[in-house]
Amino acid sequence: MTASSKNIHLILETLIKFFPILIILGPLALNCFSLIFSIYAIFNLKSFKHLNTINFKTIIFFFTFIIFLFPYSSLDFHTSLFKYLSYFRFILMLLGIIIFLENHKLNKGIFSEIYRNFVLILIVIIIDVLIEFYTGSNLFGFSTDYNGRIASFTNDELIIGYIFTFVSLFTLLFIYNKTNSITFFSITIFLFFISFIIGERSNFLKLFSLIILFYGIHSFYLKKIKIKKILAISTIIISVMISFFIFSKDTTQSRKFFNTFKNVIVVSDKKIDFRIRDEFFETRHAAHYITAYKIFLNHPISGIGIDSFYLESKKKEYKIEGYLSQSTHPHQIYLEILSEVGLLGFLYFMFIFFYPINLFFKNINKQKNLNAISNFLLHIFFIFPILPSGSFFGTNYGIPFWFNLSIFLYLLKKKLS
Repeated sequence: MTASSKNIHLILETLIKFFPILIILGPLALNCFSLIFSIYAIFNLKSFKHLNTINFKTIIFFFTFIIFLFPYSSLDFHTSLFKYLSYFRFILMLLGIIIFLENHKLNKGIFSEIYRNFVLILIVIIIDVLIEFYTGSNLFGFSTDYNGRIASFTNDELIIGYIFTFVSLFTLLFIYNKTNSITFFSITIFLFFISFIIGERSNFLKLFSLIILFYGIHSFYLKKIKIKKILAISTIIISVMISFFIFSKDTTQSRKFFNTFKNVIVVSDKKIDFRIRDEFFETRHAAHYITAYKIFLNHPISGIGIDSFYLESKKKEYKIEGYLSQSTHPHQIYLEILSEVGLLGFLYFMFIFFYPINLFFKNINKQKNLNAISNFLLHIFFIFPILPSGSFFGTNYGIPFWFNLSIFLYLLKKKLS
């Protein structure tokens, strides 16, 4: 390896090892990461046909069927066309990361370094969140006027809960392998606690559900934890969380959760009434969901074009009395895809979403190997249904999705080959 190639290798390796910091730094840092690995992929085009991680037919599909995303009926053609063209960088970045990993044959030792760095970043985030929770501002003096939410390093962006969940799930298996069952269980309870005080209900519920799923998959496929133990652990976790809610009921975070459950499940005259619809309309994203659904009905085939939701949602026909319908995106990944790229784009993304899931279960059914379970859980986190999410076509949510997908595919095929 020449000196220049060694330097390139070191830069790319460092970018991967400290990826969560790039999310904290924001879109500019993430776009630079995406651009660098896209360029790396272009300069290594000859490697495409020889990739072990992802076969050539799948690569052709990724590129060929992007035609489904073309802004045929976009409201703002120039903006959507730019977004459409820039979408290529996501796939190029994915291929660039995979080529880099395969070309340099990164072994478990290097991956351990990546996981250790991520754990270190996770610890720093936890310390910072606790400092802000108890003092009102973080290590840099950042704070927020949004009562019941933690700003931490993201300041006004208020996405530290998303970043915390990303890093927690990415490192989950590594932490599990480095601890005993009691320690790991204690750590997961602590992760729930930190996610709770951050105050992002959606990310808390996703993290809670996916860690429970981790226990379930681990038990079912490796038979190390029996179903009775899973039920016992789940009961303990739920009991601990309920106890925590009760003891912290005077905090804003706890009141948000309590009020949600209290409004959804109403007990009167010894009858239980589920008022999910009423509570849904009380959320600030209800109007965005409804507007996105109406937009999809009006433009079902090819949608309104990527990044056109803001323009379309401000039209009078989508106005809902007492609600703010206009937004940059619908805050739900499936509604965003349906409204902006229609059924054609939706079918395209369903393949991208479920192709790696199919590979994952094929892998563990054949080899009982859960090497990629953390990335599987993180993949599910990104495509989680119903609950609010970031913008899939945006930088802060889109690039981390494709970053994780590249690692996910690499770990799967590395074991299958």
